[in-house]
Amino acid sequence: MSHHAHFSADYQTARDKFRAACAEAGVAVTNWLHSMRGMQGEALATDSAWIGPIDASRVLVTCSGTHGVEGHYGSGCQVGFLCDGHHRNLPADTAVLMIHATNPYGFAWTRRVNEDNIDINRNFIDFGKPVPENGLYLELATLLAPEEWNAEIENRTREKLAAYVARSGVSGFGKAVVAGQRTHPNGLFFGGTSPCWSNRTIGKIVPHYLERASHVCVLDFHTGLGPPGYSEMICRHPPGSTSLTLARRWFGDAVTSPAAGESDSPVIEGNLRMAFVRLLPEAVVVASAIEVGTLPADEVNMALIADNWLHIHGDPRSEEARAIKQRIRNAFYCDRDDWRDTCYPRAVEIQQQALAGLAAV
Repeated sequence: MSHHAHFSADYQTARDKFRAACAEAGVAVTNWLHSMRGMQGEALATDSAWIGPIDASRVLVTCSGTHGVEGHYGSGCQVGFLCDGHHRNLPADTAVLMIHATNPYGFAWTRRVNEDNIDINRNFIDFGKPVPENGLYLELATLLAPEEWNAEIENRTREKLAAYVARSGVSGFGKAVVAGQRTHPNGLFFGGTSPCWSNRTIGKIVPHYLERASHVCVLDFHTGLGPPGYSEMICRHPPGSTSLTLARRWFGDAVTSPAAGESDSPVIEGNLRMAFVRLLPEAVVVASAIEVGTLPADEVNMALIADNWLHIHGDPRSEEARAIKQRIRNAFYCDRDDWRDTCYPRAVEIQQQALAGLAAV
């Protein structure tokens, strides 16, 4: 089977392929059902599958669809891991946990965010402590969430954002916007003020499967940042930590540390993969995002603003919605053979490196 066949055009097809691949491999699937429905009325769920000995102390965890629409890439990589037989002959005392569509609503509705307009990759903070604020976002809040959207407003928005980046730099824009905010529920990169459905579900999945694990590698599949097709490994462990050291040993020069200023991604609080560190305090956790580039940053930003406007002020089922939905899909999934020919084999290689690294601990 060509690896292009592992990828899907929509959430329902992706879910069907994942479950079919699990069935073919003889792997049981657990469904963590969502209460809402997809755009076509389809049932929504985060599906999990365990491969290998149930008491394995070393576990590779892969997550797809944390940012819903990015699930096109992540799901394809998970389906391919099974269909291409990479799950066979795992190292001794090693298992794989696949978490498919951690944000099923966003995947089904072609959104980066969830049903509450929450970026779930900013939601995994300790809500028992004061919620962090981002005062820098206030300067751009109105610009990023306009009440109207048309070509003229888009051009004006693009110009003003370009001026802000010229003045503050890419890192300044990242701190103000991409790092997340918790004051504007209808804005971009809203992290929420309480645990969302995906947060609560991961909080159930992790202890269900991983209470015996002593060493865990988490790979979270993402898209939308960096050169087209290139897979950056964004690692948010503190500089000098054992986990970052292991990540660099296992994955080499692809690993970047935002805390050390090595990535265009800013320091972000509350991302999903680092929640495993908190949920597994007795285990050694090495967590990284595989971040695959798609389109230039300004086009990705315009797609996000347009989609946010559509769901806050417009009609997601309207004729104009089709173009906006296609635009955000393009921003996070390059549906081309050459793009997949670059990023899919690299995803396979990274997963193999992770398994080898776990085996060598």
